[in-house]
Amino acid sequence: MIRIANGQGFWGDSIDAPVEQVRRGPIDYLTLDYLAEVTMSILQKQMARDPDAGYARDFVEMIDRLLPELVSRNVRVVANAGGLNPLACRRAVLAVARKHGLVVRVAAVTGDDIVGRLDEMIARGIEFQNMDTGAPLADVRARVRSANAYLGAFPIAQALGQGAQIVITGRCADASLAVGPMIHEFGWAKEDWDLLAAGTAGGHAIECGAQVTGGNCQKDWESIPDLAGIGYPILEAKADGSLILTKHDGTGGRVSVATVAEQLLYEIGDPRAYLTPDCVADFTTVQLEQAGPDRVRLRGTRGRPASDSYKVSVSYSAGFKAVGWVATPGPMLTGRRARATAFCENGWNAWAWLWMRSTASTLVFPLATVFPPRSRRRNWRRNCLRSSCASAFEPRSGSPWSGSRRKSRRLC
Repeated sequence: MIRIANGQGFWGDSIDAPVEQVRRGPIDYLTLDYLAEVTMSILQKQMARDPDAGYARDFVEMIDRLLPELVSRNVRVVANAGGLNPLACRRAVLAVARKHGLVVRVAAVTGDDIVGRLDEMIARGIEFQNMDTGAPLADVRARVRSANAYLGAFPIAQALGQGAQIVITGRCADASLAVGPMIHEFGWAKEDWDLLAAGTAGGHAIECGAQVTGGNCQKDWESIPDLAGIGYPILEAKADGSLILTKHDGTGGRVSVATVAEQLLYEIGDPRAYLTPDCVADFTTVQLEQAGPDRVRLRGTRGRPASDSYKVSVSYSAGFKAVGWVATPGPMLTGRRARATAFCENGWNAWAWLWMRSTASTLVFPLATVFPPRSRRRNWRRNCLRSSCASAFEPRSGSPWSGSRRKSRRLC
């Protein structure tokens, strides 16, 4: 049996969760999921400015914080923190290891970046149809900035088999971060569809971190204890595909059939055919059973052969969106709010070129109520003005959105 703990559900998740997962009890693997589709776009913009960027830099900071303990406890790390630049991320982690005087084997999984092969593939008749609209990629080819295929668990298992203590991937299927260690430890083959589907169900359950431990549960959410100290999930996996989902003792949140069931249905499309690079999992076959306090057993998952193609995440330039907030506290709010609103709307109109194929809006809503000490003045309120604009065009040089430094102006 191996224990796979997840300590990150998205880029910007708790910086303490990985530390707590390592220190609060025994685990064999720590997985960290940083990449959403929008994250790839953000990383692309960073890499366009700096060729050594393009990965989740806070992952490196976390490794710096935890590396001696990871080594002493023999905890292996699997993370998709590499983003668009897994080799640069690997170099940064190796620099951290040298700083600590440690020799650590760090692997980078590459091959997901196919932006340089798009024209060749399109010429071969691969349309890369938009999953929502069906439109071919050729419609926006000139504006494409990145293209990454979702790789699976077997490259991760291969890296672990070569002795890596830290495995850094680029774009891969989220659940595969947990399936990779299972393949490595249990020797599952590419044709073990039911086992791979079981691992995929478990990997999907823990990939979003604390969502499965009560952070995203609608059933009896009022009674879920200590959400501020919520524990992150741990998957106890066996070679026969049987799984227990749990969390460290003494942490907040809850692991129940309800919390696990809701997470299993999160972002999956057809529950009878959850498509991954490793298999097609039928989530309607998953059986959940409460196996003790904060312990849920997953069993019975059936799988089918993986499809003959990979999903690809493509980012392309499509203009910009700008949003600004202005808090207006104090007395005589109605008049001051109207003046601030007019100021913002006139500001949009001053850049008339924005209105071609653009939308703009200004909203005002209560943010909080503020009563000064020993004051009974009921006209003290605080509102928040939200002003936004979106355009299909790239900002012009010298416009307020072109990246040049802009001065703030006091509105109230």
